[in-house]
Amino acid sequence: MPPGRKRAEEPPAKKRATAAAKPPAGRAPSKRAARGYHHGDLRRALVDAGLALLEESGVDAVRVREAARRVGVSPAAPFRHFPSREDFLREVALAGIERFELASAAEVAAATSPLLRFRALGLASVRFALEHPALFELLNGPAFRGDPEGASALLAAQDEARARLRRMLEEAREHGELRPTDPIVTEVAGRAMAYGLARMFLDGHLPREGAMDLTEAVLDVLGEGLAQAPPGGATPPRSG
Repeated sequence: MPPGRKRAEEPPAKKRATAAAKPPAGRAPSKRAARGYHHGDLRRALVDAGLALLEESGVDAVRVREAARRVGVSPAAPFRHFPSREDFLREVALAGIERFELASAAEVAAATSPLLRFRALGLASVRFALEHPALFELLNGPAFRGDPEGASALLAAQDEARARLRRMLEEAREHGELRPTDPIVTEVAGRAMAYGLARMFLDGHLPREGAMDLTEAVLDVLGEGLAQAPPGGATPPRSG
């Protein structure tokens, strides 16, 4: 700008643009516009919202549109990821399996032998069911059995969980901890024991008070039946 000349007024077009950028007097900026959308992973954000709905109000409350409202996106946005409510429920269930694996990992890892890891997994399963009853219902409900193709990822995750259980039993057998029993029968016995106890506690057939103490005692009875007796025929030691 040459010396001594005042800056000219802004051109009308620039003034109009500046005015348009400001909200009208007396009107606050839109909360949606101010907040925007900051999630790096919309799919995961929706699933987390679905898990929260499940924990708060049960399976019937898990709706795609409600998850979208909680995340702060349009009702149509989730359907690019989840074409139906069933697809959404399956993804929530997969996240639930992941949550259980994280919750049980330390307890299982702390056990000092394969057979005790088998026991620790049973304890963790019952504890998780008592702490997350709605998730237990979702994971054990009939919704996924009618469409094996649609539920393939969920069924694969369940198969992997069972494979880990079988590996524990194979290791216990290799270490001489198990009697020579049918491995499939042993696996089913462990799963049935944990599921049955959780079901009985949740349905009120057994009192919640002292639930884990009773679970430990019952699993010890199962373990004594499975364990290989030490030389001399003495009773196998109970786990601590």
